[in-house]
Amino acid sequence: MSSARVVITGFGAISPLGLTAAEMWASLCAGRVGIDKITAFDPVGFDCQLAGQVPEYTIRDYVPKAHRKATKLMSRDIELAVVAAQEAFNHAGLVTKGIDPENVNIDPERTAINLGAGLISCDLVELAPAVAASLTNGKFDIKKWGKEGIERMTPLWLLKYLPNMLACHVGIIHDIQGPSNTITCAEAASHLAMAEAAQMITRGAGDVALAGGAEAKVNPIVMIRQCLLKRATIENNDAPASACRPFDAGAKGSVFGEAAGMVVLESLDHAEKRGANVYAEVAGFGQSNNINPAYEQLEPDGKGIRIAIEKAMAEARIDPEDL
Repeated sequence: MSSARVVITGFGAISPLGLTAAEMWASLCAGRVGIDKITAFDPVGFDCQLAGQVPEYTIRDYVPKAHRKATKLMSRDIELAVVAAQEAFNHAGLVTKGIDPENVNIDPERTAINLGAGLISCDLVELAPAVAASLTNGKFDIKKWGKEGIERMTPLWLLKYLPNMLACHVGIIHDIQGPSNTITCAEAASHLAMAEAAQMITRGAGDVALAGGAEAKVNPIVMIRQCLLKRATIENNDAPASACRPFDAGAKGSVFGEAAGMVVLESLDHAEKRGANVYAEVAGFGQSNNINPAYEQLEPDGKGIRIAIEKAMAEARIDPEDL
C-alpha cells in the first residue's frame, strides 16, 4: 500500500468577509466584522436578528456556459461550494474541464472530491405554497400534503436540498471522476472531509483531491430552529460587532452565517512534478466521538477534543514539546 505524503497546494473561500480567500484575509487583518443585521429576509419577530452574510455575487459568473442551466437547481449552500471550488483550483494552478476544456492538466479519474455539508433548508418561497395547500381548517394535514401539497413542489427539489449535491454539482462542473464523498457531522464535517481526502491520497487511490465544505444558515427556517434550541444569541441585536464572542465566558449563544472553504490536496510527488507551490503538509489528524447527549452542554470536560488532539499528534509523530 502507498504511503504518499500529502500537501496543500491551493485554497479558496467565500465568506461574509469577502468573495475570495485574499479578500477574507485582508478583512481579517483590517479587523472587519462580518456580522450585521439580516437583509436576506425580514428578521422582525426573531429573537436573533443578526447573521454573517456573504456579499452580493452572481453564481452564473462562476459556472461555465454549458452548465448554467443547472444554477436553477443550486441551493445557496451549493452556490457557495461552487465559488470556493473554482478559486481553489485556480489558486493551485490546476486546469479542469470546467475552467478550460482545451487545456486540462489533471487526470479526472485520479482526482477526488470530499466535502462537508449540513442540513440544507428549503427556500421558504418554494415551500410556502405547498404548505398552504396542505392545510385543513388552518392545521397542517399530512395526508393532504401527500396528495396536494407535494404537487406544488418542483419535481427536482431534492436535487437542491440533498447534502451530497454540493459535491455532485462541483464534480460535474469540473469533471471530477475519482472518489467522491460527503460528510455531515455538523461543525466537524469539513475537517473530517479533509482528513478522509488526505487518507485517500496516502493510500494511492488518487493524486489530487478537493476538500472542504460549505453551509448557508441565513434562512428563516434555520433561524426559527436555532432560536427554539436556544443556540442563537438574543443579545446585541443593535451592536453586531459585540454579538459573536465564542471564547468569552459571558457569551450568550452563537451568530449564524454562510460561507465555504476549500483546499486542494495533492501527493507531494504529484505536486513536485508539476512545480506547484506547496503551502503546507498534512502531518496528521485525529477524530473522536462526543457521547454527551445534552445538546446545550457540548463536552464540558473536553475529553473528546483531547482524544482527537492526541490521535493527530500521534499520527504526526510529534510531542507536546514540539508545538
